[in-house]
Amino acid sequence: MKLTNLLLLTSFALFSLNAQAELKAAYINSAEILQKAPQAIEAVELMKKEFSARETALRSLAQEVQSQEESLKKDGAIMSAEQKKRNESEIMEKKRKIRFDAQSLKEDVDLRRKQEIEKVRTAITTVINDYGTKHGYDLIFTEGVAFAADKVNITEEILKALKK
Repeated sequence: MKLTNLLLLTSFALFSLNAQAELKAAYINSAEILQKAPQAIEAVELMKKEFSARETALRSLAQEVQSQEESLKKDGAIMSAEQKKRNESEIMEKKRKIRFDAQSLKEDVDLRRKQEIEKVRTAITTVINDYGTKHGYDLIFTEGVAFAADKVNITEEILKALKK
């Protein structure tokens, strides 16, 4: 009985070693791909164009408020109480608008970023799947790899495929 178990155990060990030898695996650095992929670079440029006017308007309003505050500090002593109160109210209203617009801009940018990242990830996943199928890979790892030898790192090949 012990001999049968030993033979069975040995055959399973040899079988698993043989199966491991046939496994073709590779690794990609997903952070590098997300940073260098042409689709990701294009998405960043698109978002800059889309939101630059709103960012510029927000900065302009903030500078306007800063100028008004400096003017109020400098000339506040010679202003009438009513004029001073009106200027303070105007500054407070503009500050509220800045906070509201900044929050709105942040939410819009976050939403668009998520949409663009999803598009880029879909394109990257498609390229990785096509590359893996074409080159006969069984596994392609991305996250959570403690070590990967350079010979199994196919990050550059994936980037080249993304540029096509």
